[in-house]
Order: sequence, then structure tokens, then C-alpha cells
Amino acid sequence: MTIPRWPATAAVLTMTALSLAACGQGTAAPPVGQGRPGPVTLDYWTDKQGSEAAVAAFNAAHEDVRLRYVKVPAADLVKNLRNAHKAGDGAAMPCIAQTDNRNGGQLLAEGVIKDLTKEVGGSAATFSPGGVEALTLAGITYGVPDKRDPLFSMYYKPIFAERGLKYPTTWEELIEIGKKHLKKDGIAVFNLAGEDPSTMMGLAWQAGARWYSVQGDAWKIDFTDDASKWSAGIMQRLLDDDLVEKISYAEYAAMMQEYDQGKIAMRQVSTWQLAGHQRNMKDSLGKWEAGPNLVVRGQSAPVSAADTGALAVPSLCKDTAKAAEAALWLATDRASVAAMADPVAGSGWYPAVADPAPFLDAVVPKQLWGEHAEAGKKVIADSARFADGWVYGPNSTAMYEELADKWGKAMNGEMKVEDVLTHMQRWTVEDLRRKGVKVVG
Repeated sequence: MTIPRWPATAAVLTMTALSLAACGQGTAAPPVGQGRPGPVTLDYWTDKQGSEAAVAAFNAAHEDVRLRYVKVPAADLVKNLRNAHKAGDGAAMPCIAQTDNRNGGQLLAEGVIKDLTKEVGGSAATFSPGGVEALTLAGITYGVPDKRDPLFSMYYKPIFAERGLKYPTTWEELIEIGKKHLKKDGIAVFNLAGEDPSTMMGLAWQAGARWYSVQGDAWKIDFTDDASKWSAGIMQRLLDDDLVEKISYAEYAAMMQEYDQGKIAMRQVSTWQLAGHQRNMKDSLGKWEAGPNLVVRGQSAPVSAADTGALAVPSLCKDTAKAAEAALWLATDRASVAAMADPVAGSGWYPAVADPAPFLDAVVPKQLWGEHAEAGKKVIADSARFADGWVYGPNSTAMYEELADKWGKAMNGEMKVEDVLTHMQRWTVEDLRRKGVKVVG
């Protein structure tokens, strides 16, 4: 099976499986240090906390290759990669870039990053089940997995204990608890941000939706299957029954205050979000408890659906082998993994390694969870069961931006959530066809 092509109208790409004429807007990327005498120097673009320590550990362990940390904000990284690629400017490219499967699939389609199937394939057993597959599209692996995001619930225990309530196990149970027991007391079951449709998308993903898939030599688009409609229905019930807060992540301090004051009953989280809760809680420290992710339609047990972090190698890098080796080291070496897993100095990442157990103690927020902290480690480990088969298509970045815009309208009551899916089905198909991509759906 091959990946459906973009038509090459601006440049002949080095990949035969994919092509795209695309350009981005943004400032020029920082220069790369290649071609100097002595050790090979490879630039590494990222802004993730802990990366400097990981780079220092790599450099201490290697003499022939040096990594240079270049802080590039995540908001600018993709467009900077595109700009340098369009210009054909290898000197303006890094040899390693931190991305994820949402952007990685599109960067692969555009020819901006390399096919790493050969380099990563032999190390698949080093990573958690499904880690490499999450970064593989139609048989092409385009990145080294360095982070996964197991989803689990976090409950403010007093809200439930004072009312004699058990924690919900499904989204439907959560809605009923909110309607019957919490709403009258001014307590929201959840927070949904108007700019972030990821909860709805994640529910659809967990329930079995596959918005993009490869069908022969074309992309199949399906935003309106039963799983997606179920997800939209859950979101609509939360909104219609006024069960949720609607605090933007841009108002993070205000959102944290609502949690700390017991005005929001629970949150769906992953490990990288825990440190922020612990730093910003005061009155509620020790009163939060972890629980399994809520079960979705069609599932007998909780599953996680979240993006996988990827260390990608840009196609203009002249040292692919060394870059891939360095990326594999960063994603698997104990010192590097520990630096990224650290919730204070690092990013609180759940590593994508085959055995993440040695790093779990670091990511657990002991003050936040108090006496429940030790049990929380098992909750996190048990939550690392991921729904497979989800892929992002070659216009995934633009798709998500359009989805976020329409999600905001649904949050404001300007359209129904299911109508967002109908719009996205039409919009995504039309957008791909405008770009000359063969598509069905």
C-alpha cells in the first residue's frame, strides 16, 4: 500500500511515496551547525522543558556527534521547517525536530521530514506497544517515539465523598451525576475550553472513529460515523445541561483556581499536566485522587487516545544516519528519558519506552494526590492502553484549525456539535481536492 500523493507543483521531492507543493508563513529558522571540522554537530529544534538536560547527557556520552539545543517555540517549529524546506536551505534546517503524529503525518506528506522506517524498524521492541505504529503511515515510519499520553481521570474526592457518590466509570454516568447531584450546588463536572476540540476528537478516536484512512491510492474521510456522532452527542449533552465550565487555557490561573476551590469535580489528564495542578493548588492539595479513564461507547475497558511525541529528521539533513541514532538515544537512554519525565525540571512526560515503570514515581504528584499517590502509579500504568488505527491525513494541521474554529462556535451555542462534524466532513474533502489529493468520502 502506498500513501496517496500530493501533486508536486513547486518542487520535486526526494520521497517517492509522497509529494506536495506547500509553503508556510513565518520567520526564518535558526542556522544549523553542519560541515565544521571535528565532531559532527546536529541541531535539535524543540522548546520542551528538560531537553537541554537530555542534550547535555547525550554530549557527555558521545565524542563523534554533538547535539546543539536550539529553542524553537512549538507554535513556530512546523512553519519554520516548511519555510526552510521550501527554500531548499539545508543550512537553515536542524537534523532533529520535536513534533508529534498530528503534524508529523502532514510533514511527511509534504516531504519535509524523512522516511525513518529502516532506522527505527529494528528498534521497535525498545518502545511501548503501538509507539512505532502511531508514527507509521502506510508502512512508512517518520519519527522516533519519545512520548505517549495515557489518559486517566482525576477527581476532587470531597465532592464525591460528601454526597456518598462513587466515581463514574462512563461518560453517561458522569453526566447523570452532574445533573442529579452537582449542578444544584454550582459544581461543574468538567471544563471544556472553547479553543480546544481535543476532548471531542479523543472520544471519537477512543470509540473507534477513524477520520482519515488510506483506501487504495486515495484518502478516505469519515467524520460522521456512529462513533463520531456518539462523541458529539456526549459533548452536546454536557453543554445543553450546563454541566461544564468553559474556561480557556489562556486563562490558566483562573482555571486552576476553580479546581482548587472544588468548583470542578474531575479532569481527564495525562502525566504532563500533573505538575501544573500541583504547583497551582493550595487548598485542595492531598484531596485529589486518580481513577481510570472513562469508558467510551463500544469499549469494555478504558482506552487512551492521544498524540505520540516524535523525534523527526528533516529531509534536508545531510547526516540522516547520525541524526536517527541520536534520536533513538534521546528517546531511550535512561538519563535522557528521566530528564523529560521529571515533572519540575522536565515536562512530566510518560516515556514511550517498553518499560516506563522506573519513571512513574517521578511523574506522580505526591502533594496533590496525598495518600492516594502510590495507588495513582498503578492507575497511570494501567491507562497506557491505547486505541490503535488512528492516523492524521496530509492536511491535518489545517483540519484541526478549522475544527477548533467550529468547536468554538458550538461552545457558544451558535451551532450543534454534530453539525461541526458534518461541516468538517465537507470541508476536509474539499480542502484535499483543492490541493489535488485523491480522496473519497
